[in-house]
Order: sequence, then structure tokens, then C-alpha cells
Amino acid sequence: MAGLMLFALALATCGCNSMNGHVNNQVGMWDYRQGNYVAARVQFNQAVADDPLNASFAYNLACALKHTGDPSGAEQTYRHAIQLDPSHQPAYHGLALLMNEEGRRLEALQLISTWAAAQPRHPGAQIELAWIERQSGDNLASEQALYQALALDPGNPIATGQLGQLYQETGQTQRAMAMYQRSLRGNWMQPEVQSRLATLRDSHGFGGASPTVIAGSPSAFPIAGFPAAPAFAAVPSQFPASISSSASSPTTISQRNDDPAHL
Repeated sequence: MAGLMLFALALATCGCNSMNGHVNNQVGMWDYRQGNYVAARVQFNQAVADDPLNASFAYNLACALKHTGDPSGAEQTYRHAIQLDPSHQPAYHGLALLMNEEGRRLEALQLISTWAAAQPRHPGAQIELAWIERQSGDNLASEQALYQALALDPGNPIATGQLGQLYQETGQTQRAMAMYQRSLRGNWMQPEVQSRLATLRDSHGFGGASPTVIAGSPSAFPIAGFPAAPAFAAVPSQFPASISSSASSPTTISQRNDDPAHL
């Protein structure tokens, strides 16, 4: 009987700590949005302490570490997030972005290529591979990776949005517009995609400034459990990646505009 009571108490404590972790993470996301990275770092650190197995909390902490001048700590924490969740797209993106910014392009390419090879049926891995190939100037390889992502997830708005941007930048206007429209059908809440589509429509005489596309659904700032940046992600402007654990509750920071989770 005493053993059962101790087990129940342990479960209750664990649940309480997890709830505290989510509260601290939400506060940290608010601080991060306000540009108060030191305060965000404190909150994210506490969230990790309360829920050490949550990869998104670790990812958010890594983003705050990076913005408070601790790139080595950020790298270590990004890697820890990946250890906790080998499919955590924002963590892969954040780490690859950090490597790129430090001039470690080959390491970044190796990181993402290894992930894509290990999880060939993960659309996020293909999207990240497309992003890193594009950073290296290989548009053909980037395009192929994005179509591979769409073969795995035909409605993925990130892959179609990235294809739209690639086609726009290579002068393929009609294909770019078609991909942007397809992206917005999957996720209407993409201001950058809306803006790019409106610009193409205006500059090529296809109608008014407002894109007439079918609404879809989102992704933005930090993740409540799971920056692009900051979704993945996205996302991140200087925000970590953002992927939400639920449609209404973001868990991670969204990534910057050059991340696959956000254009």
C-alpha cells in the first residue's frame, strides 16, 4: 500500500513539473518575442529542468543561448535536443544554421545529409536538405529534395512555398505563382508567401494586390512544446524554429526567414 502511495506521489510530482515546464516555456517565448533573450534563457532553462525529456524546450534554450552570446552552449543544446528527438526538425535547422554562420558549411551539409539518409521518409529531413543545398548554390538538388518531400507529404505548405521561392528567383513566374497558391491552400498564415504572391501578381499584371487563394492553416514564434524562425519550426527575423505540438499551442520559437519553416 505504501509503495502504491509513493508511486502515485511520484506521478503527481512528474505531472506537476511538466506543467511548470510548459508555463516557464510560454513565459520564455513571450520574453523571446520581446527581444529579452536573457530573461528567455532563464525561463527556458527552468522549463528544461522541469521537463528534461522535452526536445522542444531544449531547442528553445539553445536559441536563447545563441542570442545571449554562447554559441558553443547553443550547439551543445541543439545536439541534446536531437538526441532527445532524432526527428526534431527545428533543432537540426538551428544547428545547421549556426554552423553556416560560423563558416562550417561542409559540417552543416553533412549534418542534414546524414539525417535525410537515416530518415528518408521524413519530409522535414528532405525540406532541410533542400534548404542546405540551396545555401550551397545547388538549386537543382534543392528542387529534387523538395519534390521528394512532396512525394512523402503532397500537401506540405513549406515544401511548396520553398519551391515557389526557388522558381521566383530563377524567373519561372507561372510555376512560382502556382506553388505559392498551393502553399497557401495548406497554410494561409504565411505573410511572406502572401506578399511574394501579391508582388508577382502585380508585377506581371495578374490582378489586384490581394492574392485570391484558398485559405488553409499555421506556424510562428517559439514552440510551446514543439523558434522556424522559428516551425520545423519556423522558424527564424531572428527567431528560433516553430512546430506546434497542437494547432493552437505553439511550443518552440519560430525560425528565421531563411529557414524551411518560413520563407
